[in-house]
Amino acid sequence: MSSKRKMRRRNLAAGQSLEIVYGPMHQSWHARELLPGLHELVESDPRAAVPELHALIEREPLPMLFNWLSAAYTALGDREAVDVTIRENYRRNPQYLFARVNYAELCIASGDLDSAREALGGTLEIRALLGARKRVHISELRAYLYAVGLYHIEAGDVAAVEAACRTLERFDPDDPVVGVLKRGLRRRQVNRPAE
Repeated sequence: MSSKRKMRRRNLAAGQSLEIVYGPMHQSWHARELLPGLHELVESDPRAAVPELHALIEREPLPMLFNWLSAAYTALGDREAVDVTIRENYRRNPQYLFARVNYAELCIASGDLDSAREALGGTLEIRALLGARKRVHISELRAYLYAVGLYHIEAGDVAAVEAACRTLERFDPDDPVVGVLKRGLRRRQVNRPAE
C-alpha cells in the first residue's frame, strides 16, 4: 500500500459508500497520543503494563485501554484475563467497534453464533455499527471483516467467507488475515461430517 495514499472512497456493497482511511484518524480520545510510551510498554513489558492499565481504566475507561490490557494479558498467556477484559470492554463500550469485534470473536470461539452475530450488528454489515459515520479506518474494516469471515466459517456459509476475503483483498491486497480465513474455511470443509 502506498504511503502517499491516505484515504479511498469505495463501495462495500450497493449503497454502502465509505471513506477508508489508511493514515491516522484524529480522535480527541486517542489514547496512543494521550499516553505516549504506554503502548510500547504493552509490547515490551506486558507484566509492567497491566497495573498501569488497570489504574488508568479506573480513572478513564477508554475503550482502547481495554484493548491494550487484553493485548498485555495475551502476551502473558492469561486467557481467562483476556476473556474477562474483552467482555468488560464490550459491556462498558458497546459503541466501540473493536470491543464488538473482539467480543464476537470470543463468542465464535465458544460456539455462540447468535451472540456473535448480535455483536457484529445483526446484518453483518459494518455500516450498521457506524451510525452516521462515513469514515472507517482500514484496521477497523479489516478486524470487522475478519470476524464476519470467522462467523461465516462456523455457520458454514462458504460464499460469504469468500466474499469477505474478496473485500479484504480489494482494500488491503497483502492482508495476512485473508490466508487465515481461507485456511479456516478449508479446515472446516475437510472436518465437516459427511451428510
